Amino acid sequence: MESEGKSQVFLDQELEAYLVHMMARNFRKTQFPPDIVCLEFSRAKTKDDYRDIGDCCLFVDAWDVKRARLVERQYYEKMGQIAYARAAIATRPADELFDRIARQFGLLSRVLRVLKPGVPHYAL
Repeated sequence: MESEGKSQVFLDQELEAYLVHMMARNFRKTQFPPDIVCLEFSRAKTKDDYRDIGDCCLFVDAWDVKRARLVERQYYEKMGQIAYARAAIATRPADELFDRIARQFGLLSRVLRVLKPGVPHYAL
């Protein structure tokens, strides 16, 4: 992925494929992200629900889109990690990919950040 070279962060194929599919899956969403992310947890019931919350948080953390004004800088990173961790344990056996995404959220955000138009490479 081109952004890996720009960010000087290199992902394995599984994480890289997840980022590509995540972007394709969310490309046309209009309600993105939800107004209050933490409320989405009370509605989530499935692995896909938690994955969607994690994806929203990843986009907000990486691209600063619709960031809530009254939350800490790490809010979306923490919420995303929790969402992906819940996606991992929502299935039996636990989904190892979502567990890895939860643990490597900051790395994925950094790679995704360079895909945002207008971000200078040295700003990473």
